[in-house]
Amino acid sequence: MGKFRLAPCIFTIAAATVLCTNPAAVHAAPIKTNYNISVNDLDIQGKIIYTAAEEVASPFYKKGISMAEDCVMIRREPSTDSEAVGKLYGGAGFEVLGKVDGWIHIRSGACEGYVSEDYVVTGKDAEQVSLSMDAISSYAKVLMDNVEIKASASDASEVLATLGADDVIDVISAIPGTDWTKVKVDGTEGYVKNQSVEVGVNYESAITMEEDEQRQAEIEAQTGAGETQHQETSQQTTEETTASQEQQTESYIQETEAPVQETEAPQEQQTESYVEETEAPSQETEENYTPLYIQDVWETVWTTDAVNVRADADFYATRLDTLSEGTSITRTGICENGWSRVDYNGTTAYIHSDYLTTTEPVKEEPVYDNSSSNSALGQQIVDFARQFLGNPYVYGGTSLTNGADCSGFVQSVYANFGYSLPRTCTTQSVCGRGVSVDELQPGDLIVYSYYGEIEHIAIYSGNGNIIHASNWDTGIIETSMYYSGDIYCCRRIVD
Repeated sequence: MGKFRLAPCIFTIAAATVLCTNPAAVHAAPIKTNYNISVNDLDIQGKIIYTAAEEVASPFYKKGISMAEDCVMIRREPSTDSEAVGKLYGGAGFEVLGKVDGWIHIRSGACEGYVSEDYVVTGKDAEQVSLSMDAISSYAKVLMDNVEIKASASDASEVLATLGADDVIDVISAIPGTDWTKVKVDGTEGYVKNQSVEVGVNYESAITMEEDEQRQAEIEAQTGAGETQHQETSQQTTEETTASQEQQTESYIQETEAPVQETEAPQEQQTESYVEETEAPSQETEENYTPLYIQDVWETVWTTDAVNVRADADFYATRLDTLSEGTSITRTGICENGWSRVDYNGTTAYIHSDYLTTTEPVKEEPVYDNSSSNSALGQQIVDFARQFLGNPYVYGGTSLTNGADCSGFVQSVYANFGYSLPRTCTTQSVCGRGVSVDELQPGDLIVYSYYGEIEHIAIYSGNGNIIHASNWDTGIIETSMYYSGDIYCCRRIVD
């Protein structure tokens, strides 16, 4: 579920519901954390919570961080010519609503608009960057009593501690491909089941242009125009006594062409100035540059999750593409900074080594089911779903008559036949068993991805068609299974 290009299926992540959780037996005495955070604190602006069991393995799924040295402008439309509606300062966070032509549709604080993807990082890249930012942290709220913290990501592992409902603990990282999240409790690292916690990200939000003007006015009121003028005069005098006339002129030109935040230059000019600064490394940086040591190798590796391919061995480098989980690629070098050099379509590129493995993934062998009874039940599911064609699409909805989003529609249809499916398309994508496109039969689920991320889910209705809650304009419709996006996987629930 999420914002799909032609079929947006976003659900408020903070409202995610954990289904079918069974707390394990207590094996250790309860402890209490020392965090001074109340449950109400978890809902304040900038702290976006979602259930770890219902999202991909990263607290920063559908979130991002500004990498601007000063700030990047939030535009009303995806264009540098569009009106600026807010400022996203360096280190501030945001929620990802969608992507279009090099721009990211975001929401942060009271601002909603578009920022260039060149000056922000999202998802797992944001998670890596956040490790070096003190102002950004991930934490988890325990959902129930007697939740066990294990020594390793295994039900059979030793119990290190037992937590109670509403305890708040540090999150180190989610473990891709598992039901576990690595956490820290009173200085001790351990593992907790995803369905037992809600993971939150704490960061600063963007400010609107009105808020920025008010802040600037307050600064001017405190310092006074006279003090500002005195500082500028003093600075000019100092420059005149330490530089030649030619150097003074050049310095003056540079100052007038590169407006700083406190001038009254147009907002567009501020942003472009920042772009030029960040794209032009200083001479000092080049002189102090130390070559990166790379061990030459030549081997086939596979991605362990959806991962970005970058032009350099750095999270800030230009993103060339996104590879889906299980994609094979040739590794040509192992970098000392934790990255891998790869051969990407005949050119040199880089992928972080944490998302690569030399072990080929085991492909699931297809299991053919020719049971007439199961096939008949799948057709019954399709016939039932067709009754609701034309009903509205409602963001976050699960009502077949009053409105549902894509995963809410699937969940409610299957509930009528006694199947309890999770709430989001991400978690529905692992229900049942996998089947190929050629094996599809009525009632199967088709999961779609966009830019490598799961975004939509539909019910296969036969003859190459699907029934799904598409978008606000069309509601629940029946269309071709190739109407948009990439087919991520197919799942059979009725078996």
